[in-house]
Amino acid sequence: MPAQPIKPTSQLTIEQLVKLAAEWAECAGSSKDTDICSVKVTACLEIAKIKLATAEQEIRSRQIDLAREANNLSEKLLKSNEEASRQGQESAKSMNRATEQLAMSTSSLNRATWVLVSVTAIQALIAVLTFLKR
Repeated sequence: MPAQPIKPTSQLTIEQLVKLAAEWAECAGSSKDTDICSVKVTACLEIAKIKLATAEQEIRSRQIDLAREANNLSEKLLKSNEEASRQGQESAKSMNRATEQLAMSTSSLNRATWVLVSVTAIQALIAVLTFLKR
């Protein structure tokens, strides 16, 4: 009669528990303690189910944590985009004001240039008249 496999415990991995369940199932076929072997197979599978459920819960918990972190990052990105948009609008307003001031300055400079041209023309005319009177 083959030796009975080890007892199932929660320290075993899922893979080890499944393998152990198979060994206990083989033992049931060759042993007179079929009921004990059947209980051991069931125990192996139940422990494996618990381990799977625990792993699934840990994965779900991690997914929730990652989703929260993604939401936080999305909120930060949204706030950053809103701030950048606000600064862009302020920049555009400042640029518009600067352009308007430049246009006004250009207009004033244009008028001043015409005044200077007029004064220079008058001076030239006076100089010509003075020259002609001599």
